[in-house]
Amino acid sequence: MKKSFNTKDMAITALLIAFGIIIPTMFSGLRVYLPPFSATLTAHVPVFVAMFISPMSAIFTSLGTTVGFIFAGLDPAVTARAFSHIIFAIVGALMIKKNNSIILVGAVTMILHALFEALVSLLFLSTGWSASNGNMYYIAFYVTGIGTLIHHIIDYIIAIILVSALSRTKAIGKLPRLF
Repeated sequence: MKKSFNTKDMAITALLIAFGIIIPTMFSGLRVYLPPFSATLTAHVPVFVAMFISPMSAIFTSLGTTVGFIFAGLDPAVTARAFSHIIFAIVGALMIKKNNSIILVGAVTMILHALFEALVSLLFLSTGWSASNGNMYYIAFYVTGIGTLIHHIIDYIIAIILVSALSRTKAIGKLPRLF
């Protein structure tokens, strides 16, 4: 990971934000529904890639993907869950900056990701902003939490493959160790 946020990093971040907006708005076919939970496959990939550029890139890309979910017209709970990505993105980017392993970064961000998405879901369910056909704790922590864990793993693997290719072309810095 680079120390400064230069013009090249800004341009790559802008492209990641664009992908973060395009994925939820144009690729609804990648969306999986387990009511009330939904997951748009590859939606986290731009945020994960941004974590390998810098914390600032991760922050701006997270905000950009939130805009993508707003533009897609999805339920406010889904958009709020997307906004919560800023937390795991910052933590992941800082861990990468400190040269933590790719596996450790993936595990820590996966737990944070699932926890905060479950908490956002619980907030929306408990206030009545989202309809619930069953136990709101089950829906928030099992359906949303476990669904997010699985979704995170899939998108993180895709992102690592992409980041590896970007690193070989020197578009981004050297990757941290795997373990």
